[in-house]
Amino acid sequence: MMNTRLSIFEKSAYGAGDMGLTISIISASILIYAFLIQVVGLTPVDAGWILMIVRTIDAFSDPLMGILTNKVKTRYGRYRHWLIIGALPFGVSLWLLFTTVGETYSAKMAWSTGAYIFNSLAFTVLAIPYISLIGVITTDPQERLNANAFRFPMAKVATLIVSTFVPYWVTEGGNAESRYAIAFAVVGAVSVAIMLFCAFNVKERVRQTAPAEPLPRQIRGLCQNDQWLRMSMVMVVLFIGFLVNGSVAIMYGKAYAHATDGYGIALFMSVGSVGGIVGPLISTALTRYYCKVRVFRYSMYASALTSVLAWWWIDEGNFLGATLFYLLCSTVSQINTPILWSSITEAAEYGYYKTGIDASGLGIGMISFCQKLGMGIAGPITGYLLDYVGYQAQGDVSATAVQGLSTIMLLVPALFYLVTGWILKGYFINNAYYVEMVSAKRLPGTV
Repeated sequence: MMNTRLSIFEKSAYGAGDMGLTISIISASILIYAFLIQVVGLTPVDAGWILMIVRTIDAFSDPLMGILTNKVKTRYGRYRHWLIIGALPFGVSLWLLFTTVGETYSAKMAWSTGAYIFNSLAFTVLAIPYISLIGVITTDPQERLNANAFRFPMAKVATLIVSTFVPYWVTEGGNAESRYAIAFAVVGAVSVAIMLFCAFNVKERVRQTAPAEPLPRQIRGLCQNDQWLRMSMVMVVLFIGFLVNGSVAIMYGKAYAHATDGYGIALFMSVGSVGGIVGPLISTALTRYYCKVRVFRYSMYASALTSVLAWWWIDEGNFLGATLFYLLCSTVSQINTPILWSSITEAAEYGYYKTGIDASGLGIGMISFCQKLGMGIAGPITGYLLDYVGYQAQGDVSATAVQGLSTIMLLVPALFYLVTGWILKGYFINNAYYVEMVSAKRLPGTV
């Protein structure tokens, strides 16, 4: 087994890649839904179905991209060349996603759907190879955790910038349509530079020399991989909770917490990103002393508890309390993040240990499918819940809708966090198990 210690610079380069991708993830989770409702003028239900349709299309493209990464190799390896190829289209797609074209409702809806599909496909071209990179940089599970510990705080720095700068920029005055477009022209250009920096400064050390498994055999292998199936369920359920929470965060901040100006909403949104930086750092400290699987599971229960407490204790208009609890909830819910993404690779590799079938590329692609499926399902759930409580983007928000926002923001995600913890009861690939597994049965064709 190749235990490679990574330099600080290479860990930083690897983490930088997620900074670029996170710009799109955050745009598609905490900004696009509000943009479609408040700027484009779509109804909550229509906006929710756009998210569902686009993410479903995107979800099916993920396993196809996983198959493609197994077949196409260059002098850069299996993954890095995709980051080089996809960087520019990805940057352009971010700008198009936040532009408004069309005079009629149907024309605006068609443009928003098409731009979102383009952004999602451009994201897939980068995301599947990037997720897979950690498996070929090193086989040391602790180094993977350490690299992910760089990755996620750096990604949350990008989240902090986008979730603070953009809400402030579009709230402080001027035409919201043009301000969104200008903001994402800038962040799109930055994301291109970041992705190229990542591609040229990490190294693929673990080489697969064996031919790719036939697709039917890979599918059979995945179906027999109980740990991969369990992690797939985790991705669906967890990301429903994340996206319901993220989709209404800016609305909750304005209507419930009473962050009425650019500074207030920027502060409220920024603490969610700060929690995303602190959470993975806490995770790194905890996993040095405790089993990472138990840390993951109990962080989900703690996430549910803090969300319920926030719903119970924080009254409407308590901006300070709502902001502090949003920080706490975000911190606790992100403790799982480095563990989750390192576990994805290990669960895919477990399939070879159990069945002798190497389906790691397809497995990672299908995990991303499950992530997108969860994000897609969250769209209609959020839309119908907002419609049920009577939320209107234009005009005053009724007292019933304001209280409903609190429930959607906090109690609904708490339910999905609890279910995630329950699913994890049957997941057992911790560091010790993984080291023993790889020592017993080396992955095919690796050097």
